[in-house]
Amino acid sequence: MTAFSRRDFLTTAGAGLLGAALPAGLATREAAATGISDGDDQMTFQVLRDGSEIGTHRLKFSQEGRRTLVDIDIDLEVGVGPLVLYRYVHRNREVWEDGRFMRFESRTDDDGETYAVTAERKADDIVVDRRPAEDYRIDRPDVLPTSYWNEATVRQQVLLDTQKGRKMAVDVADRGWDQVEAAGRTVRARKYEVDGDLRLTLWYDENGRWVKLIFPFKGSTFEYVMR
Repeated sequence: MTAFSRRDFLTTAGAGLLGAALPAGLATREAAATGISDGDDQMTFQVLRDGSEIGTHRLKFSQEGRRTLVDIDIDLEVGVGPLVLYRYVHRNREVWEDGRFMRFESRTDDDGETYAVTAERKADDIVVDRRPAEDYRIDRPDVLPTSYWNEATVRQQVLLDTQKGRKMAVDVADRGWDQVEAAGRTVRARKYEVDGDLRLTLWYDENGRWVKLIFPFKGSTFEYVMR
């Protein structure tokens, strides 16, 4: 399929994708530290390519004592009628403790090309174990994964790609308040444009919840719409 690169598509789109709310009963300090709201335990985005649905991006949040677990499932499929031209499956589990990122473990099938990444905090470093690429260590304790649910993402200069485990340098511009459609209604949300190793636009509502994402790729526009 010529319209997609199996290597790079979801680095931009979602593994390298994609505010949410933590589960009910979450401690106030955790919600404040992560910049998200208390109350819900899951969220779903409809993924569109040039206005046509190609799949979903789901996040589910659960609490185990001081730890917050975030399970991320991305399923995309592009085809013509019954013919499937491209399929993408990504599974990722993140672990946060007291509002601090601790580790993630991801598995990706990018149209037959597979990746496995584990990133874990060791003291003030992040140790990245990845296949098929080489392992390495990041000496920046503030690095966050490219799952985007945490509004603190837009305050970082380096992000960690959850598909291939690559460091990604970014510049983020705050474009002010905007109106966007999310979960069937119009919401007020802060707009951020990300450039550098990633190129995309993110929106977070007044509670710091991720509500929308748009990025260009290979002449098409991809959009995440909250259901």
